[in-house]
Amino acid sequence: MKVNKNFKRLIVLICVIIICIIYVIVQNNWIQSEAIEVEVANLPQELDNFTIAHVSDVHLPRNASDIETIIQMVKEQEPDITVVTGDIIDRSANISTSDLHQLCAGLAEISPAFAVSGNHEKERGDISEWRNILTENGIQVIDDTFEIIEIGTARIAVMGLGDFMPLTEEIFATPEIMESDYRVLLAHRPELWDKYYSAPESIRPDLVFTGHAHGGQVRIPFVGGLIAPDQGFFPDYTSGLYVAENGSKMVLSRGLGNSVIPVRINNRPHLPVVTITALGE
Repeated sequence: MKVNKNFKRLIVLICVIIICIIYVIVQNNWIQSEAIEVEVANLPQELDNFTIAHVSDVHLPRNASDIETIIQMVKEQEPDITVVTGDIIDRSANISTSDLHQLCAGLAEISPAFAVSGNHEKERGDISEWRNILTENGIQVIDDTFEIIEIGTARIAVMGLGDFMPLTEEIFATPEIMESDYRVLLAHRPELWDKYYSAPESIRPDLVFTGHAHGGQVRIPFVGGLIAPDQGFFPDYTSGLYVAENGSKMVLSRGLGNSVIPVRINNRPHLPVVTITALGE
């Protein structure tokens, strides 16, 4: 019996559609952990192989995969600290039913964890409640302030900027920061990278962690991201490691969730894991 050509075309079309649906589901839920090594000259021995897990743009409840999977993936990296660079909760979410408590408690059990707010937290209007939930569940919120981590005689300054706040000497030019061995900055917006690496030397970060760009949403091979918030089409900063001429570095997460645009293409959710190592002579 001969099969009608139109029927064959229909079967092929259905198969293509099914494959595309499976591809999109996988792309939006299969988290990619990326190991990034940052070499540092004159690094104190105590800080060699210091590891930082970078969680960003989870956009609860629009998170990639489930919360337990995210927590388990971070745990498997065995980080010395975990940093969270904003938009952990979506602007549309009900904060009491978003499982924000669960995510924060899970991350805090793994390592010391530090967070700054993103534009979604600022736009929600309940930033105080958000801050309380993070603090009560073990996450240190460092919007426009800093913490010093001591490892033996070595010290890392972990600085934080609330969304769209400037990096100023008025806040950060303190003896603790200026005398630290290594400076890390948490900030939500990568499009302000030039402001971070050109900050006065007294407060200039060695390593910046950012999010917000969602990897450009659609990633085109050999081109990069297609569109990002506040950068427009073909954005300059979407994913991975960037190095300024003065040696300052930025690690940009593609995020662990979606928001306004609900679908990623060729752009898996992203968990960067940075290891700071001593530069070989």
